[in-house]
Amino acid sequence: MRYGYCIFCDDVRTEIGEKLSFIGVYSGVLTLPEFPFSLPKFCVHVNLITSSTEPYRSIVLRCAAPGDRQPILEERLDPAQLDEQKDLSSGVEVHDTPLNVVIGASLIFSPLRLRQPGLLTVSAIIDDKPAEIASLRVAQR
Repeated sequence: MRYGYCIFCDDVRTEIGEKLSFIGVYSGVLTLPEFPFSLPKFCVHVNLITSSTEPYRSIVLRCAAPGDRQPILEERLDPAQLDEQKDLSSGVEVHDTPLNVVIGASLIFSPLRLRQPGLLTVSAIIDDKPAEIASLRVAQR
């Protein structure tokens, strides 16, 4: 089974040992005092999970802001990053439980300009098929 999720936050930091720290995580809604509004920095960390027996061949991530006709970001993941799927699953003994691999990517917006309330949506084209991943509701106080 394939699935994905996002962490919406103010910052993503890489710590010692390649650990990630998420600063100012939003849980379901981003509330702003007025529109339009610019956030100095906004991050989305995307995790896509698949079985090691069905690795991803291509991934294009898209992010759309409320009221914008075009995506504010469209990014194709580097083939070298997709090749890491093989590295993660090699040398691991497979039992009855299927092994999953995770492809992660941090999207950084600096600044992020939001014109109106609505949904900030992350989607993808995965192996030439559209996939909705997650949304964050943007609202006015």
